Amino acid sequence: MGLNDYLSAQFGHPTGLSGRLVTLVMNRQNRPLYEATAQLLSLSDDDRVLDIGCGNGVVLGLLASRSQASFTGIDVSPSMVAASASRNGEFIRQGRMAVFHEDAACLSAPDGSFTKAYTINTVYFWEDVAKTMAEIRRVLRPGGLFVNVLYTNETLARFAHTKTGYKHHEPSVLIESAENTGFEASIVPLLDGSAYAVECRAKPVTI
Repeated sequence: MGLNDYLSAQFGHPTGLSGRLVTLVMNRQNRPLYEATAQLLSLSDDDRVLDIGCGNGVVLGLLASRSQASFTGIDVSPSMVAASASRNGEFIRQGRMAVFHEDAACLSAPDGSFTKAYTINTVYFWEDVAKTMAEIRRVLRPGGLFVNVLYTNETLARFAHTKTGYKHHEPSVLIESAENTGFEASIVPLLDGSAYAVECRAKPVTI
């Protein structure tokens, strides 16, 4: 495995010392996206929030320090779940946060558990976008908000490690997937157009 392949794998599934180092790089690089996501979520104290791909919990801690909402973080990497739990121990002890080793394509939460959900730079690694979007819609209440934040394909192309292991999605495809799984969706440009959010509002379930 070449260096770029190895880095790509670590960005998608951080493990061990390399994973911790990669996460530090991600947190520094993505801080403007974190702030943009916080603005889009516009949290209220009574929100129940799901972080998909919480990593080492930096965004969870940032949001929990600004709101009395309750938070659940999930990640496919057990080492990142442990790091997130360690970083956010105070919020966990307060009963306002929980973190789990879990895949977004198969969530354990009951239907309608959350009012808001977000993910930052994880959609590149989803095996099945449609299945994952359907699961996110399932655990959101009608009217709930899901914010899917990612870099544009043009921005991704500037990084050497994104050449392999990353799925480069077109915004129109992500919009279509959201709409096909029960969302109203729109694109919100971020960071002067170098990134964007697919802002998804859960439509009521019709029988």
